[in-house]
Amino acid sequence: MPKMPKLVGRGVEISGVSACVPSSIEDNDALETLSEKARKEIIEQVGIRYRHIAPESVTSADLCQAASEKLLSELRWNPSDVGLLVFVTQTPDHLVPGSATQLQSKLGLGAHAISLDINQGCAGYVYGLSVTTAMMRSFGIEKGLLLVGDTITKMISKEDNSIRPIFSDAGSATALQLNTEAPDMTFKLGSKGSEFEAIHIPDGGFRFPIDQQSLQSKKIAEGVSRSRSQLTMNGQAVFTFGLSTVANSIQETLKESGLTAEDLDHVVLHQANQLMNSSIVRKTGFRQDQAPSSLFNYGNTSCATIPVTLVTELGDKLREEKLKLLLCGFGVGLSWGNVILETDRIVCPPIIKI
Repeated sequence: MPKMPKLVGRGVEISGVSACVPSSIEDNDALETLSEKARKEIIEQVGIRYRHIAPESVTSADLCQAASEKLLSELRWNPSDVGLLVFVTQTPDHLVPGSATQLQSKLGLGAHAISLDINQGCAGYVYGLSVTTAMMRSFGIEKGLLLVGDTITKMISKEDNSIRPIFSDAGSATALQLNTEAPDMTFKLGSKGSEFEAIHIPDGGFRFPIDQQSLQSKKIAEGVSRSRSQLTMNGQAVFTFGLSTVANSIQETLKESGLTAEDLDHVVLHQANQLMNSSIVRKTGFRQDQAPSSLFNYGNTSCATIPVTLVTELGDKLREEKLKLLLCGFGVGLSWGNVILETDRIVCPPIIKI
């Protein structure tokens, strides 16, 4: 395999991060479709008890808008000064157009602001950071907003006990600013597209459009029924991917940066599964107390898990300390993305609920 060049983002710093979840909560310990034993395993092994579920009227754009408005207010930024808005989601308001331009208008950004949509999942936060920082630096854009969020539960069958107890909804906003003295951000990105079927929705795109059969729910296994227009996931394939490809990529990122786990304050992993994440942490040389988890209270919020974890588990530290972090997103694609970055007493409001 050819060696990929080192990807370095220079001259851009994170000024703040915020996150928003729906106020409606589903408790896995009260999920009637699961046996008592299954509920216990989900809570104790996967690590998830509570999940935030967006009502039909609330979209990922709404959650990201609320997070953005709060962050802009606390930063005291004039929205018209923001020159770039990047929106990462798999659950847009419309197929056409993308949601970024609508968010540009709703947030009061000027017509000059570049507005860009990215279709990415679990690695989306790190991918979004790489695109946002690169564009800001290349084009001399002083201030930018990265919005990352999904209402992934809208894709899932309520009769699919294999994945319903895992997923949750959230949106986030990250503010970035040009600063020639900012520490470098070092990225490592990759994908294995041949394994895309590990997490996907078979029908609904233009390769396999929706038809009558796409909407018919079928029993796949005991306690698992879904249609071809709903999300499917091969949990074992994703687990193997996490322990092999993802763990190796973290080790390579550290080595290429001349760092060890002890040189970093925290590693913030995509919140997929506590058992898998704990195994990745051990394999890559981190201590468990270096790896914050938001799974118990927020579940797997797809592309928003990293900012949700930053806000809920590291908020006080982000506000009061300088931190050196490794962020790692992985999943849909199958894709992965790592970044080593530093923060210095940034704005980080408590999580918003709407």
